[in-house]
Amino acid sequence: MTFNKNDTNSALRIALTITFCMLIGKLANFNSPVYFALYPTLLMTKGRQFSWSGIAAMFLPTFMAASAALIVNNLFYNHPFIIWSISLFFFDFMRRRANTPAKLNQLLMPTFNWILIIIFAQHTDMNMPMRIHEILLAMIITAVVAKTMIWLFPVTQKQPPFTPMPTFNISYQHRFITLSLLGISVAFLMVVNLISAVFCLVPVIAAATQISRANYIKTVKLRFITQIGGCMIALIFSVIIMGHQTIIPYYAFILGGLIFTLAMMMSTSNGPERDIHADTILATVLPIQLYLGNNTLNLNSTFLRSWELAVTLGILFLIHFLCSTKRT
Repeated sequence: MTFNKNDTNSALRIALTITFCMLIGKLANFNSPVYFALYPTLLMTKGRQFSWSGIAAMFLPTFMAASAALIVNNLFYNHPFIIWSISLFFFDFMRRRANTPAKLNQLLMPTFNWILIIIFAQHTDMNMPMRIHEILLAMIITAVVAKTMIWLFPVTQKQPPFTPMPTFNISYQHRFITLSLLGISVAFLMVVNLISAVFCLVPVIAAATQISRANYIKTVKLRFITQIGGCMIALIFSVIIMGHQTIIPYYAFILGGLIFTLAMMMSTSNGPERDIHADTILATVLPIQLYLGNNTLNLNSTFLRSWELAVTLGILFLIHFLCSTKRT
């Protein structure tokens, strides 16, 4: 593995952006600090355009989806079946538009945020308009911090020439698979009060929107490695930080060092390995931001998250196995 200035700058940009945003989410006592880990991680690991317009284009669909979900929930709060039916129309709309690899990646966050708002509004007494407000603040703060880090640690190498992306033909079968997996998942979470399992729908969305069986099973295997591995790294981090999580400089140093290590591995990798490291960063910072408190470690919550992810991915693999058996 070789390191150069661009790789180091890239790792520093990723680590400092995520760390600063996570600290802001914690120290400012936001009700939903998880967005201050989710959005910077996605922007710095999945983003390709870091201009103001590029960042806005990445975040705006997510904000609009969350806002629309809140409006739908407020209008039909006492009619969950109508909310579920409208959700199916939204999922189908997003799936039909995702006919390139870039659009396929872009549908993940709007779809997930729609589900997040719907489920939390159904099963919690949270102030959902304030949650939308915090989503917007998290996006603005993430954009400002990211632009600052990009200015401090610029990329000096030339961008590769633009190559047109392949276009997929989204068939009725693709749309049916997406609606079936997401529809059943959302219906289950609307009926069963299992808030901790909502974040397990991220790999479900990623798998349900794949274009082929090979990509489906590849996504499931990749998410199993990254999601379960990320939870294990978060557990190790929680044990290391035990008793010192209130010492902000110590917490920030250990957290920043962990993210920098993963970011450096990502920056020096290409292809599938880069995706593995990027997903591992996200899977690591989410449980840290969600469960690590000033007075508690909540190790049981991280274990529960890991178990729920394993069960969810196991079900997705079982569906693939049963469908493959029937075809043969």
